[in-house]
Amino acid sequence: MKIAQNIKSTVTLWRVMILASVAAPALSHGQVVIGGWQNNTGDGWTDSSDVSITNAANMPAKYEFETGVVSGYTQSLGIHETGFGNARLKINLTGVSGALAAFTNGTKMQFTFSCPPDSGAGAGYMQLVQFQYNSPGSGFQQVTSGWTNSFSATGSTNNNSATGQPVFFFSPGSSARSQVVTWDYSQVKSNIMSAGISYLQLTFVFQTGGGAPTNVLMNNVVLLGPPAPPTATTNIIVDDFVSAGVSSSNPANYDYYSSAQVYSSGQITNVWGNWFGGAFSSVLWDSATDASNNPASGSMRVDLNWSNGSQFVMWDQGTANNFFALNISGLQFTNFQCDVKFAPGSASSAGTFGQPMFGHLRFGDRTSGYGQDWFGAVDIAATNTGWVHVSIPLNAIADPNLTNILGLIIGIDSGFYSLTLSGASTFWVDNIKFSGPVAVVSNPPPVLSLQKATPGLRVFAGSTVNTYDREELATVDTSQSWIGGTYPVTYSFKLLSAPSLQGWQTHMFLIPTSPAPSGGIYNNEYIDYQAANSLWLQINGSSNGTCTANVSWKTNLPNANPNQVAVNITNSTPVGTWKVTFNNANSGTLTAPGASPVAFTINDPTVSTDFANPLVAIFGIQPQSTAYYGSYVDYASINISGVAGSATSDDFTTASSLGANWDITDSAYANSIVLVTADNPYWVSWTLPDFGFGLGVAPNLTTGQWMLPEFYNNYNDGNNVPITRQEGTKRWSLIPAATLPTVDATQGGVLSPNAYYRLFNPPLVN
Repeated sequence: MKIAQNIKSTVTLWRVMILASVAAPALSHGQVVIGGWQNNTGDGWTDSSDVSITNAANMPAKYEFETGVVSGYTQSLGIHETGFGNARLKINLTGVSGALAAFTNGTKMQFTFSCPPDSGAGAGYMQLVQFQYNSPGSGFQQVTSGWTNSFSATGSTNNNSATGQPVFFFSPGSSARSQVVTWDYSQVKSNIMSAGISYLQLTFVFQTGGGAPTNVLMNNVVLLGPPAPPTATTNIIVDDFVSAGVSSSNPANYDYYSSAQVYSSGQITNVWGNWFGGAFSSVLWDSATDASNNPASGSMRVDLNWSNGSQFVMWDQGTANNFFALNISGLQFTNFQCDVKFAPGSASSAGTFGQPMFGHLRFGDRTSGYGQDWFGAVDIAATNTGWVHVSIPLNAIADPNLTNILGLIIGIDSGFYSLTLSGASTFWVDNIKFSGPVAVVSNPPPVLSLQKATPGLRVFAGSTVNTYDREELATVDTSQSWIGGTYPVTYSFKLLSAPSLQGWQTHMFLIPTSPAPSGGIYNNEYIDYQAANSLWLQINGSSNGTCTANVSWKTNLPNANPNQVAVNITNSTPVGTWKVTFNNANSGTLTAPGASPVAFTINDPTVSTDFANPLVAIFGIQPQSTAYYGSYVDYASINISGVAGSATSDDFTTASSLGANWDITDSAYANSIVLVTADNPYWVSWTLPDFGFGLGVAPNLTTGQWMLPEFYNNYNDGNNVPITRQEGTKRWSLIPAATLPTVDATQGGVLSPNAYYRLFNPPLVN
């Protein structure tokens, strides 16, 4: 339909003040133990290949729990090192509750390094030969010299090197010795944290030689936080499962919900329910089980049956989606907490975790695009059936989804750790809350923008995790090779728009899938890098609107980009139709928009086998810079002809759905791929943070008839409501024509010639 309507925007300015639930915690040293090894668990530590140290492949061959061998510790972790780095000890702090916060707030890590008495007849040595760390900012780094700049020790340090490297020397009859080693990372902390710490890996590398014992003993790896000054905190109690349940009459920071739901009357299913996954059986309020033993309260009991499915994801949107939104800002509330426990006899499995456990219990946020943003998890051993307190730090800068936490999700996927869960399982959850420092938060208001929508396929650089994250769509048909096709074989696509950004990448990948890349064919954005053989068309943008493009290829080169360039060109624009045409197995042409074909040759004598089917074709983008997050290209069409498999001819300017030809799971953020139809006249976008803001629309500015856009479509929970997604550093809402305002602001009325869009805080509720 043709929409003739003026659109305008405005934004309300609000000052968000949070001064509630004030408490002053006691002074704390802030220590977090990341390696204790006192309860026969690996505490999340792995070998260099990320396999748990308690996995049967590692224990007892490389690692072993030993009792009574180090003074002051009932149990120690023994590492059976027989040379250089054969049994490394590695941890990713993202998997340890509170560890990233402790690392961020402190400057020192401490551990106890010990050796048993020498039982041999010859001289020898045992040493910490390297210490390694790896983060997004620092990359992989290792300490091999200059230990005195960052390492110090107390105890049996007589054999330590002049630079402070921890070393034990051995001779016949040498005694057991121990030293407490401290790593002062203050000099490298800024480098480690320069790009956030979405991951932080630490690795100990040991070496033994001569007649030294092969048992390196480790204890008590601790992150030492500085003495914490008293800090006032504020809490939002999401649900403490009292008998009265939740209600809209409650304070916004305590058991608030859009409607009253009394748990003692069985109404918990109107709040908590299964979003998806076959393992879920039921949820109920359990008055007899409370983490604090409060007789006036209870907890949420969840029953599972792993024989019916491999996963479940619960949410606080009720059994059916009731559109309730928490609207909690991770910029203010920087910690998530709850209490959980599993029933004895619940289904358990060891998988790659190394010992039986109940499952990787995850907690996260339901995003605006109805995706899942998992911000933390807890792993509970099958021997632990008591209450476990969960505390997860939140970082809304590293994870922009947390700037507005809309809904809480809880789930287990048995594929994590490759668990084999079967039969019944029961767990309880209590005292769900978010906490943060008391502060008056004054954020700049979001800035609203409006854009006419053009039918086509928009691909955003939606992920903000890595600059090399791909957003792309792959052919479902896996017989898309030019080898064995009917020549000429042509791969083409038309771009309606592309950003004028230096280095921005638009690409086409042709990837043979036998043997399959290490990460698989689908659900793997790095398939092009992992594959041994590949051919790509890479189009790189520039700030002046021109572009360069190349056809490149590789063979027998997994985990690398193509290293053979067949052709390289410059073109006046990336916008228009691009074609890669093969006239035979080894040669073809590249045609840029408005340009003549340029010939190229693939100088591969075994091209017919190296690039034979099965092969998938992949089309997409990479931002290549943090400044480009949220930028996009618009595809008009993609066409593939002459291949032995299914020909593809998709015109996205007339399509009503993406169709069955495409799989979008080879994307870092699949919500980045949006089909814009003729029924979508406008895009509305705004900047972040936008905590507490929601979109409204009106036919004019004089009568104050502001409504939710979906009001005009009678709140249809289908495709004809605005779907709002975070794309990079902004939110984008695609407006359906059915949600445009009418002249008198009534449903089904005459379409208004004007539409005014505005952000409200708090959001409209009409």
